[in-house]
Amino acid sequence: MIAGTLAAIDTEERRNELAEFYKEHKNGLYAFALSRTRNREKAEDAVSEAFLRISKYPEGFFALPVHKRMSYAVIVTGNAVNDILKESARSAELPDDVEDDSLSVEDMALGNISADELRGFIMKMPEVQRQAIILKIVHSMTTAEIANALNVSEPTARKRVSNAYKTIRKFLNGG
Repeated sequence: MIAGTLAAIDTEERRNELAEFYKEHKNGLYAFALSRTRNREKAEDAVSEAFLRISKYPEGFFALPVHKRMSYAVIVTGNAVNDILKESARSAELPDDVEDDSLSVEDMALGNISADELRGFIMKMPEVQRQAIILKIVHSMTTAEIANALNVSEPTARKRVSNAYKTIRKFLNGG
């Protein structure tokens, strides 16, 4: 997979750099994709698609400092996962054994929301909010770093994080 992807990169140095990044992080990105898709084939497709996207528009990847590239790759992989899941949903109905993941009024009122339920809610948040909050909380990035990783202004990044917190607060308060 990686050999064909690398052909689109303009210099040998960048090809080697992306190949090394791929070797170092492919398993972590696969684990992330697998946690979202719960399907090995779809997870593999998502990681492949993510690296195709990175190689198709390498400027965004190579413009980032090395320590921020993994976060960028996680976001690109997450977008690939979302696209694969949307396509999969379009082509198939949900199976009958899918449980209703809505919470009871009592659970919300008492704050008995599990980490899995919160994680599930975050994964269903609007894409821009989800990306911002993951970079803020999971990767401990500053607003400036988030803005750089998402290629937006600092005020926009700040607003996205703020809106994400508001959305989560609303969920936790039963709204």
